[in-house]
Formats: sequence, C-alpha cells, structure tokens
Amino acid sequence: MLTKYAERYVLRTSSAGGYLGVNAVDQHIEQQPSLDKAWIFHTHDGAVTHARWIGEVHGETPDVVKLDQ
Repeated sequence: MLTKYAERYVLRTSSAGGYLGVNAVDQHIEQQPSLDKAWIFHTHDGAVTHARWIGEVHGETPDVVKLDQ
C-alpha cells in the first residue's frame, strides 16, 4: 500500500525512557525527554541499523519505535 506520507521512526532508550537525538552544536547523540527533538528516521532499516551501531558502542541497543502518521 502506497501512502503520500513517509514512515517515521525514532530510537528510544529502555533504561532512561527517553528518546535519542543529535546535539545541534557538536553532533553527539544524546537523550531527549520528548519527541520534538528526537532523531527521526524515514526507513525501518535505517533506524534498526543505527540502533545496532549505538548498541555496539554504548552497550545498550535502543528500541525502534514507529510514529503514527
């Protein structure tokens, strides 16, 4: 089924309950308390790939969460 809206996914940390975002100043990945500053992915594969990479580096793999349209 084709839609005119792109899918959107974010990464959520299990331990802290927040979302992951990219700091605008130094481009570091950091926890965000809300979705408005979360790092958004437009494909499930892209979100899963980044979640796995983050898990390898930080020891905790974040959850991939699909956002409602």
